Order: sequence, then C-alpha cells, then structure tokens
Amino acid sequence: MKALLQVMVFCFATNMVCGQIDYSINGKYSPGVIEFKNSTDAIRGRNIPIKVHYPLEKGHYPLIIISHGAGGDLDTHFALAHHLATQGYVVFCLEHIGSNTKMLKRSIRIFKNLRDMIHDGKEVLGRPQDVSFAIDQAISWNESIEPLKHKIDTQNIGVLGHSFGAYTSMVIAGMKPALDWLEPRATYGNGLGKDAKDKRVKACVALSPQGVGGPFFKKESFFTLSTPLLGISGTEDKKQGGLPPMNRYDAFEFWGSTGNNVFVWLTNAHHLDFTDSEGGETHGMKSKNRKEVQKVVRAATLMFFNQHLKNDALSKKFINTDGLKPYLSGNVNAVEVRSK
Repeated sequence: MKALLQVMVFCFATNMVCGQIDYSINGKYSPGVIEFKNSTDAIRGRNIPIKVHYPLEKGHYPLIIISHGAGGDLDTHFALAHHLATQGYVVFCLEHIGSNTKMLKRSIRIFKNLRDMIHDGKEVLGRPQDVSFAIDQAISWNESIEPLKHKIDTQNIGVLGHSFGAYTSMVIAGMKPALDWLEPRATYGNGLGKDAKDKRVKACVALSPQGVGGPFFKKESFFTLSTPLLGISGTEDKKQGGLPPMNRYDAFEFWGSTGNNVFVWLTNAHHLDFTDSEGGETHGMKSKNRKEVQKVVRAATLMFFNQHLKNDALSKKFINTDGLKPYLSGNVNAVEVRSK
C-alpha cells in the first residue's frame, strides 16, 4: 500500500504525468504580451492585427503563428498562446479582418454572416496570405522592434489554427483549396486553387481539421500535403453544412504522407472545446468539455512543435495513444492516435 501511494504521488506531481513530463502545464518562462493593431500588408491593402505572446527572458525562441476560426479574434486562443510562450515560443495571434468577430455580428445575422465568410473567395484565399505576411513581419521585427529584437528564431516556424484557421494552417502545409464553392462564382471557377504553401514553415497544427466537401477541400486537395501536420478533432466536432464529425476523421486517409502526420481523435470533444480565450480581453462562447479537451490540446500541440521546431526526440515519443492517455479526464475519456 505504501508503494502504491508513492507511485500515485509521483504520477500527480506538478510537472509529471504518470512518470512522464506534463506537457499540459505552463513552463518556466514568464510571458509578455505586445499588440500591433495597425500591421498592414501594403501590397493587398489589408490590415492584419497581431498580438504577440513571448518569453520575457533572454533567448532565441521558435515562432508559432495562430489563425482563429470564423468569427474569432486576437484572443480566441489566448490561453494556448500563453501556454506556448511559457514553454519557450514566440506566438503571433492573428486577426483576419474579413472573418473576425465584428464581421460575424454585423446586422445581427450571425448564421448568414458565418456562411458568407467561409464562402467568400477573397477571405478563403486571403487567409493563408495573412499568415505569410505575419512571418514577413516577424523577420522584420526580429531585427528592429523591441522587445522582440533578436528574440525570434525565424528558421523554426510553426502554424496552428482552428476550424477556418485549421483550413488556413492546412493550406500553409501544402493542401490546395477547392474553388468550387467560392463566391462570387463567376470569379473563381472550379477545381483546385493555386499552391499557397509557405516553405518557411516546418510544422502545422489543425484543430478541427477540415474534411472532404464544401466549402474548403476536395479529395484531391489533400494529396499535396508536404509539411508535417497534427490534426485534433473529436466525436462531437460537427462540421459546417451538417457534415458529421466522422467527415474529419475519414479525411485523414487522404492526407499526403510525410512520415510525420498525426491525427488525434477524442471522445466527446465538441467544436468550441478547441477554443480558449481565458485571460483574453474577449471571451468566447461556452462549451461543454473545453477544460478537458484543452488539457490534451496543450500537451499534444507542445509535443508536436517541440519535435519539429526544437528537435526534441523525447516529445515525439509521447505523441501516440498511450502517451496521451494520461491527459484524459471527465467526459473526454478515450483517445485514438493515428499516424502516417
């Protein structure tokens, strides 16, 4: 009995989960926040606000770009950005002005506005360009803007997004957008759009990754995936257009094989469980199992980025079903991890 108690204490220590590092808790770095409200892509004439979470300590830290979903903003993933900053990353949270909270709430026609923004050809094709612009800004600010000067490791870059942001991250990773559902129809035609992959990015994460069907991807869209991609979804993660959660699960079959692609499937994970604005200036909609889902998201995301942006072999060891089981809790009580 004494030995059992000792094991239990060890498993639930603040920085360990049953004998392994607890990737879900905050790290050793103190995070700072700086906001750039008027960061403008002069070529496109588009403002792209950016909120930066970064370690206050001296150092050279990999960069992660976060893209929110339809109707989100700079703070939709505040808690996750904060977590990554405490773990030694500089995190740029973007605001896509054509699909942000302001656009969602205009004229109080939320469902119509949501439908319009995810079919808007300018927005669908423009979001990946926002990410590439943010990387350009990071390179520039790393040479000229305090307190970011010489702090960003621009040779090791990752991108993360949820929902519409997952689409954005997947395109940056090499998937090609479908043109068939874009509006205005006469402008875009059919088939696949141009390659918008950003070769500077080494790893991508898609929370609620998009499956086959409108308005984002056809089956052929997935074949050109070439950057390592982590997808995380769940059994209650319903998709736009009435498609079931399994649409996300089934699409993994078509992901191009990089040898480093991973798909995490959680029992009872809902769509909005993958957002977390805790601590931000704005607060998102309530969701049933957010706390439980976020624990797994933080752990898996950190493991994946550590593997690809910090060359951490130990993190790679735990991105599997057994490695993520210790992070399950409450109704989120089962996990399946697939890889290819």
